[in-house]
Amino acid sequence: MKFKWYNTSSWKITTSTGIRIITDPFFAKYVPEGPPPPGSQNRPGVDEEADIVAITHPHFDHSYAYDVKGLFQLYTGGKPAEIKGVRLSSIECWHDNYGDFGRGIGSAISIVADGLCIRHMGDYGQSHLTEEQLALFGKVDILLTPWGDWTRALIEQLKPKVVLPMHHAHADDYMRTLNLSTLDVSEIEFTAETLPSQLKTFMLKPSRPVDE
Repeated sequence: MKFKWYNTSSWKITTSTGIRIITDPFFAKYVPEGPPPPGSQNRPGVDEEADIVAITHPHFDHSYAYDVKGLFQLYTGGKPAEIKGVRLSSIECWHDNYGDFGRGIGSAISIVADGLCIRHMGDYGQSHLTEEQLALFGKVDILLTPWGDWTRALIEQLKPKVVLPMHHAHADDYMRTLNLSTLDVSEIEFTAETLPSQLKTFMLKPSRPVDE
């Protein structure tokens, strides 16, 4: 299974059978206070072909599927689905530690294919998973997670084999304790047979950088 990191929480995941899943496609320059602005050459929107587009929540930096090409099927959480042999399901999580009183509720989406279970955390920001949430997660082979104060507890709770940081992620002291490899590439590949036996973290280079 191949992983390509665009930027923010947007990835293209390609299965061994060639099924392309794009997660959380972003608009070029996200402005929360208004409608999407004109495109920017600094970071063009996600305009590659997909068979499936998975969206964790409706913020424009996670849900702008209008530039994605191809006759894709959309998955936005809720009821589990199987699309082109890929099993998808979701668990509701908070965007921050304030639930409905903060930035709202999003989904942590599970993608199961090629004998691997990938969990994409969207804009997760809870201090820790509740016991009820944790009971729903099950095995996580590869964790795609935004980086912040919440990340340590999340990794300790889920115990993935591989961590792929995303969404404003930069190598910090904690990330360096997680058997970190910082790569000058935007793509990486795993199979069920090549997963590391102990936790390994890979910090990729976004393929669509943007000026901060």
